[in-house]
Amino acid sequence: DFEKEKEKPSLAMILVIDKSGSMGGIKMEMAKDAAKAAVELLGPKDKVGVIAFDGDLFWIAEVQSAANKAQIIDRISAIEAGGGTSMGGPMEAAYEALQNTPAKLKHVIVLTDGVSEPADFEGIAQNMAQAK
Repeated sequence: DFEKEKEKPSLAMILVIDKSGSMGGIKMEMAKDAAKAAVELLGPKDKVGVIAFDGDLFWIAEVQSAANKAQIIDRISAIEAGGGTSMGGPMEAAYEALQNTPAKLKHVIVLTDGVSEPADFEGIAQNMAQAK
């Protein structure tokens, strides 16, 4: 078991959560539930960060050890919907943060209803994929 634990790859994940006005009600609750469930699955060697966005970007939790999952989940629970929607900047911020985070596997998960000001979402996603 110890050898298997040593071989387990570390994961770094950033959740990007849309908190704009269009996410009000059940959509916001579903996004928060999904985010909390994702954090719950992480192990203590994993890293996680949480960005919420409307017209602006808010780091709910800077990239940190998932051992702090209870505190991170509390912060996700406190997110409230309101404001405009600008998703490009938060995606770029997640990408930049992961570039500076050592981990074998890196993921960005965007939770949104898809209503946003225009940006090069596909280009940002391609840059992330190329950088692995």
